[in-house]
Amino acid sequence: MNMRLIFGCFRWISFGIFILLTSCVSMGKISIQVSVPPKKSIPNEIQSVALMNRSMNNSFSNLNEDSLENLLIKRKLVLDDVLLDSLAADTTLKITGNALYESGRFDVVIPVQRNLPNRSLSPSTKLSPLSLAQVNQICTEFKTDALLSLENFQEKVTSSYQVGFEAFTSEGTIRQYNIIVQVAYHSKWSLYQPSEKLKVANFEVNDTIFWERNGDTLQETYEKLPTIKEALIKGAIESGASLAEYISPGWQEQSRNYFITNNPEADKAITFANNNNWKDAERIWMKFSTSSNTGIRSMIEYNLALAAEMNGDLPAAVQWAEKSFRTKFRGTTEVYLKLLKKRSATI
Repeated sequence: MNMRLIFGCFRWISFGIFILLTSCVSMGKISIQVSVPPKKSIPNEIQSVALMNRSMNNSFSNLNEDSLENLLIKRKLVLDDVLLDSLAADTTLKITGNALYESGRFDVVIPVQRNLPNRSLSPSTKLSPLSLAQVNQICTEFKTDALLSLENFQEKVTSSYQVGFEAFTSEGTIRQYNIIVQVAYHSKWSLYQPSEKLKVANFEVNDTIFWERNGDTLQETYEKLPTIKEALIKGAIESGASLAEYISPGWQEQSRNYFITNNPEADKAITFANNNNWKDAERIWMKFSTSSNTGIRSMIEYNLALAAEMNGDLPAAVQWAEKSFRTKFRGTTEVYLKLLKKRSATI
């Protein structure tokens, strides 16, 4: 074989190995919690809300747990009733307030005296909006930017049971009992924002939760179910949580990559990052952000973009990611830059 050809092949193989080795970059991965915008955004000037309950008329009461169970048994486990429970209505309000506060988006006030007068004959009656004077009085008293009022609340409970036959044995037919209980909950809310002219936004929550249990005896199956009172409270919890999720940001678990530079001093930052101490991680990486080695510098700039994102500074994160992308092209950086710009556009 021609020696020049052999030498040429060897040179290209060596060059390919060199490129492969130098293009291999070590990376790590972490799981993070990322804020997800709500389905319905609330104006930024509303930072605090007072929660009031306007849903309860004279038909509501704190229904007795034993009385509800006796009703279920008397009806032979078959219910199809709208039940107006005052404790459930109040639970919905409290759950909403707690969830709004936990989101970090709102300061929340739930007054001790939180029930507003309701003289409607039916829980489904559409109430007239509160006046500007009423809303101003409440917001002034509790020093909030807006009033969130539970205008209507009701729950419909349906239940049924059936007996099935599973198999034949030497002892006879095996019976299997099945009971289903479901709660359809409905709540309507109004957000009142006082200004020169009252601004009102309305929200509705409608959904159903259910429990299905099986057993060898009717008693065994029944005892596996929540009581009707418990079912009403669980429906109220779901209703309040759903409303809060609709108007406040949530959290979603995502993963992020970071570069391992193989520089012992720079990589000390990784320990801080894995312990969610992004300020100290950023401080270490910043020392290497002007490295003359473009490969190292682009990795550090990428890591600084991640630190900025974790510290809540998305504009800085985009800037660092753009720097990294310009310093040295990497597909990982391109993907991350697009993600950061998408997040920035939703805030």
